Amino acid sequence: MERDARVRALSGPIPPCFPEKLAPLAYGVKSQTLERMTDSGTKPTSPANLAAQLIELDRSLDVGLRDQVQSEISRLISGGALRSGTRLPSCRKLAGELKVSINTVLGAYSRLCDDNLIEARARSGYFICDDLRIPHQRVADPVQTGAPPQANFVARITPHRLPSKNSYILRPPNWQDYEYPFVCNQIDIQRFPISEWRECTRMAMNRRDLGIWSGDNQYWDSQELLDQICHRLLPRRGITADSENVLVTVGAQQALYLIASLLRGPGRVVAMEDPGYPDARNIFEQLFDEVRFIPVDDEGLIVDDRLEGCDLVYLTPNRQFPTTVSLSAARRASLLEVAEKQDFLIIEDDYESDVDFRVNPPLPLYQSNRTGRVVYISSLSKSLAPGLRLGFLVAPPDLVTELRALRGMMIRHPPLVLQHAAALFLRFGHYDALCSRLHGAYERRWTIANQILQSDFSDFGIQGEVGGTSFMLSDPAKRWPAADVVQNALIEGVVVESVAPCFFATKTEHFSFRVGFSAVHADRIEPGLSILRKVIDAL
Repeated sequence: MERDARVRALSGPIPPCFPEKLAPLAYGVKSQTLERMTDSGTKPTSPANLAAQLIELDRSLDVGLRDQVQSEISRLISGGALRSGTRLPSCRKLAGELKVSINTVLGAYSRLCDDNLIEARARSGYFICDDLRIPHQRVADPVQTGAPPQANFVARITPHRLPSKNSYILRPPNWQDYEYPFVCNQIDIQRFPISEWRECTRMAMNRRDLGIWSGDNQYWDSQELLDQICHRLLPRRGITADSENVLVTVGAQQALYLIASLLRGPGRVVAMEDPGYPDARNIFEQLFDEVRFIPVDDEGLIVDDRLEGCDLVYLTPNRQFPTTVSLSAARRASLLEVAEKQDFLIIEDDYESDVDFRVNPPLPLYQSNRTGRVVYISSLSKSLAPGLRLGFLVAPPDLVTELRALRGMMIRHPPLVLQHAAALFLRFGHYDALCSRLHGAYERRWTIANQILQSDFSDFGIQGEVGGTSFMLSDPAKRWPAADVVQNALIEGVVVESVAPCFFATKTEHFSFRVGFSAVHADRIEPGLSILRKVIDAL
């Protein structure tokens, strides 16, 4: 985690590898050296020595030494320590000061020359370019004592609608550093198709296609991606749709927020599963005055008179979150019938469809919808990568038109270069190949995990249907609070997640946690679960 923080800091306010030396530059506190450079207008007697003194390299970083030298010189230029016309140390001199090869410094200088930050002058060396128009960092005057109190607009927010108070499933931000990361809905980075994705990104960024993604496309998405979604992704899910039915979103999360925002209003009621997706609950409670929590059993959402008077019903029918059960055929038919009778809209979140390794998984509700009462949302997060934030929704054209306009008020459209790269990834069959590989890997992992859980965790209630990528374990005897299990497992290098935020009206959440295997190698499942069992027994 420290390493990642250092890497991120290379583009942050102050490089961590020389905070004390650059603090005057970043915050405008003038040292004696900088006073000579800025106040008097004269150059320091030895700017070469100054540059060498201000550059320190961290060899523990994954970032190469050449890149670090380039990054720090550019930062010195931006911060004002190296002004236009300043001569830089020779490659040999700076290499000696930094204890790196001459080629390392030469490579950094070459890149800085390419960016027109420095220039090479014949028989004179390297200099900061004279015509730079880079505004230097400025710092406001310090706040004087006795200043008036600051306005507190947060206090004006309705207390129960403070977003920071929402609950959601937590995991360590550095979960990938743990030996046994049984997290859910994340990918195994070793299986990410880096070569194929890099090639599609390279192709998307060629000069010929520059006009496709570099401009403002107003509110419209990449037509190529819309076509690939309609012709490659949706048919395998049993959905027939045209591009006018589809809107690309920044993950399925944004799709859900857009729908809820568009259809909210005074007195309107939304219903959702209990247990269910906590971020959906957070969205609905932020936007609606009434949220109804409908229980879930072994057949999924219970369809009864509690749905009367609802305007929206949100559910995860193909892979209920977090129990993994699938909505039964009878419940599906009943829900669609009630939706017509009660005149409400169904939001179908099919979050795990592309990694479902069942031979014949249930078709989406959208496929059976004949009256335009279902909005289908999904993403590429569980198969490709959640960090790419590529999602989409499918709805009647008139509703998509309004959702597109609403999205346009926020972000106009997701980055077009990302959409274009994803379209190429789909077009060339890389996505089909990836999903095929994931199906085989996840089926094997599910089998291994299921056998161990059924054998070694038989005193728990275990939910984890075939085709999913996680299991939910509940302690019926209420002996081991989930928070204690999660905390003590982390100490032993095992990451599991409490599902307390998924329970809204019921109170069994304190003794339930989930075990995911999408991000853990198959050969780590057995030893990891063995450690987890020992941790639980020691509580």
